[in-house]
Amino acid sequence: MRIGVLDTWLPRRYQPFWLPFLRELGAELVAPERPFAEAVAFEAPEVGKSARAVLGRLAELKERGVDRVLFPDVQLGVEAERGSGACPWVRDLAAVAPLYLPGLPPLIAVPGELGEGTLSRAAAVGAELTEHPPKVRLALERTRALVAPPGPFRPAWAAKEGALGLAAPPYLLEEERLYPELREALSPLGLTLADRPPAELRAEGDRLGLRLKLPTDLEWAGAAHALARRHDVRAVVLLYEPECPGSARVARWVAERLPKPAVIATLADDPGEVARRAKMALGEN
Repeated sequence: MRIGVLDTWLPRRYQPFWLPFLRELGAELVAPERPFAEAVAFEAPEVGKSARAVLGRLAELKERGVDRVLFPDVQLGVEAERGSGACPWVRDLAAVAPLYLPGLPPLIAVPGELGEGTLSRAAAVGAELTEHPPKVRLALERTRALVAPPGPFRPAWAAKEGALGLAAPPYLLEEERLYPELREALSPLGLTLADRPPAELRAEGDRLGLRLKLPTDLEWAGAAHALARRHDVRAVVLLYEPECPGSARVARWVAERLPKPAVIATLADDPGEVARRAKMALGEN
């Protein structure tokens, strides 16, 4: 069996277990090979670039004849239309994808993060793929130690301490290939991220009382607030994709709760202009 795997949509959070597990079951894993820019160019202007990248990767895997595709549920089973959930591609991309890609191979839906429920889902997936219980049990025994919740996102470009925090929905923030020009423009200002695990950021976001439900919205809000509470951070950039009006509302709600100045920006904004506004928020000329 040939199973396609993605290189975007938060792969670091679930693949460290799922890829070895599927290999233990005897699956051939097929990863994307085409340039990332080609995936982002997928024709779906009403969805954000992060989701377009996924659709582009799925189109490639479909063309390469995979039998199934491993697909993460980044919302961890939560369905809600408040906030970014007003946009179907944020709320449930797995349900949206077949509308753009008729004939898409079946998606193997798995939790978008490793943790409680991973092994039970793996047992069900293994039974479905192999119909050979001893093989599934052996695969689980060999890989169960790999089930660990994801830690903080720590890219090399983020300063450990800095004056300017950056917060965005995690599926956007962790896809660094979507905003290199913005990073280049903001890095001289001391660009830093919330250095805490996703689960902790979601808990902080929930405590803000914004009645957000989607895990990605909660994490985004929690990251912004965690940054604003740090002594070294003087302002926070709230970045989102303009194709989702619901995310614009979340950005405004979060900005109102921060104890530091906020700069609301979209992925489509001119990086130089965002940097100019960020300097003003930092009190620099």
